[in-house]
Amino acid sequence: MLYDTVLLRTFAAICDTRNFTKAARSVNLTRSAVSLHIKRLEDQVGLRLFDRSARQLMVTEEGEVLLSYARRILALNEEVESRLNCNRLRGLIRFGAPEYFDPQTLASLLGQFTARYPAIRLQIEMAIGPDIAALFERGGLDLAIINCELGEGRGVVLRREHRVWVAQRAMKLDPEAPLPLALFPPHCGWRRLALARLDEVGRSWTLLLQSAGVAGILAALEAGLAISVLAQSGLPKSLRPLSQCEELPALPDFEYVLRRQAKVSVAANALAEVIVGFFQLSAALGDSGIRRKKRTQHLAACKA
Repeated sequence: MLYDTVLLRTFAAICDTRNFTKAARSVNLTRSAVSLHIKRLEDQVGLRLFDRSARQLMVTEEGEVLLSYARRILALNEEVESRLNCNRLRGLIRFGAPEYFDPQTLASLLGQFTARYPAIRLQIEMAIGPDIAALFERGGLDLAIINCELGEGRGVVLRREHRVWVAQRAMKLDPEAPLPLALFPPHCGWRRLALARLDEVGRSWTLLLQSAGVAGILAALEAGLAISVLAQSGLPKSLRPLSQCEELPALPDFEYVLRRQAKVSVAANALAEVIVGFFQLSAALGDSGIRRKKRTQHLAACKA
């Protein structure tokens, strides 16, 4: 039996988002079309793929088996398309990402893409999260990686990330003195969140530096003049996340999502597939590493 890759792609999107509406946005379909795709796939397979009776949409055991094969089929299909079309694809892609997105990850993504599609031109926009989101909403970007609060983003979820208080490694905080802060402008949600959490616990603060870019924030941090709030991954070695013993309020995690315009070029869709595939592979490798670590710990405990 040959499975329709369009149906498999919709199925994988639902498994990734655990939500029919979010999946519809990620594959640029209506919710009714997504529901129809799943009905057709379940009819083709002859099995139920989702348990809709639970509060949260859950994949059935049979669905999990199909998902593992679906990902391999889609990956192989994309590989064939890439091999046949990589030298023919041309055009310009307008791509945006937050300045605090891990620079090494971004370099790997763009390096992989340009090596695979050398004839495609990239126009890259870097700014703080709200500005990238606003530019995307105005139609100024074809694709964008956008940071948002957990469960609130539209698009394909790429990765959950820790948001942490950060300071220069040698910096010592005076618990009696107001916290010196280096923050983004007032329209930045991270700034509002940080100040609200400090006010909730009654911790005094003073705004030492305001910057519309990461460079200004990093300069103040690395000079030991202030602390700030940044994503944990990709921090320079000169900086450290501040621990709970420094009596700072906890900050919630956030997530990166990939958004694409409803109508984009084949080239832009190719970049989207590279980005999503990169994060899926990273997650799989990370899960494997965690499982190996747990097995090692278990074996060590048994031997003890």
